[in-house]
Amino acid sequence: MQPMRCVFKLRAIVTGPYWPAALCLLLAGFSALTYAQPHVSTAVYTGNPDRVFSSGEQVNRVPAAQAALANCRNTVASLPESEPPGVCELARMDDIVVTPATKLLPQTPTPLFLWRFQHDEATVYLAGTIHVLKESLYPLPQPYLDAYAATQKLVFEVDLSRYPPAEMQQQTMAYATLPEQSLRQSLPSDTYSQLVSAGLIYGLPVGQMQAFKPMLAFQQLGLLGFIAMGYDPAFGIDHYFGQLGEREAENILQLETLDLQLKLLFNQPLDVQTAVLEQALADLDDIEQSTSALVSAYFNGDDARLLSLIEEQAGEHPLTRAFNAQLLDQRNRGMARTIRAYLESDQSYFVLVGAAHTVGPRGIVALLESAGFTGTRIASNQTIPELQQ
Repeated sequence: MQPMRCVFKLRAIVTGPYWPAALCLLLAGFSALTYAQPHVSTAVYTGNPDRVFSSGEQVNRVPAAQAALANCRNTVASLPESEPPGVCELARMDDIVVTPATKLLPQTPTPLFLWRFQHDEATVYLAGTIHVLKESLYPLPQPYLDAYAATQKLVFEVDLSRYPPAEMQQQTMAYATLPEQSLRQSLPSDTYSQLVSAGLIYGLPVGQMQAFKPMLAFQQLGLLGFIAMGYDPAFGIDHYFGQLGEREAENILQLETLDLQLKLLFNQPLDVQTAVLEQALADLDDIEQSTSALVSAYFNGDDARLLSLIEEQAGEHPLTRAFNAQLLDQRNRGMARTIRAYLESDQSYFVLVGAAHTVGPRGIVALLESAGFTGTRIASNQTIPELQQ
């Protein structure tokens, strides 16, 4: 897997929407020119953590992360075969320690975010995913790979291969553009000032985004925050299975559409978009701790912790909590209806959704079970039934 250059907002990595390419294309021509203080990141080679690679001074945290990882990867490419195997991983973002994968991954068998539902001739494996990860968190537990191999249909929230890049860019531009006022005019002055300050740190070209809605600033700031920590959608679980290329187009399905997800984000009232952006700015200083806690909860199969983190990130503002309910509860109901239809067929499906959609009393698993479909949760040390025969 080769790294991409765009990443996700924290809440989005387990809830969706999942369409980084549109945002990358939309802002590809922008550059964040800044005279802020220099930023330095360091990377390590996991096969020999004593090998440390510095970015040197960079204008913001994103090129700092990219440079540190590039320096590491360039060196690793020429290492002799006798060198211990490993990958490059970001270790520091300025003075912030980035939690290594070894501290995020479990040391004992754990429940996976993977459920098996069977009804008559139909089988559905529902896999909760993280849309953005880092290479050091691979390989995935074997049951995920086995479930993928044992099924006929691969199902995403949105199948991005259906949408040509130009179409994605056009649709995103249409939804994300402010009709009249500028981004600066649409935000309270203190919020705009905070956004500019964050933009200097993470390379968000706020001055060049005046035509766009606050929700795009919210999304793009999160994307840049993730890449600054060495995370990347190219290492997201959805992307991993999508790039395997082992399914014909007719066997790749989607639960939602790009248009639906764009409407959900960019058709929100301006006060909702502002509240969501303000919450993201308030959370930005803790992005490393929050991200590490969420990733750890996922790989350790801790439903309660994951759900608690998602609720915490929604904040206390009624508008942000209502938006979070739309992002999760409303979409869960629609996705569960589609999965119920799969269970009435004679096919087998490997369904990938953000992990936050699977858990809690309003999650997809609970909705399917309330409809009479009982799911069996798979643990990391289990063999799926198809391989037991």
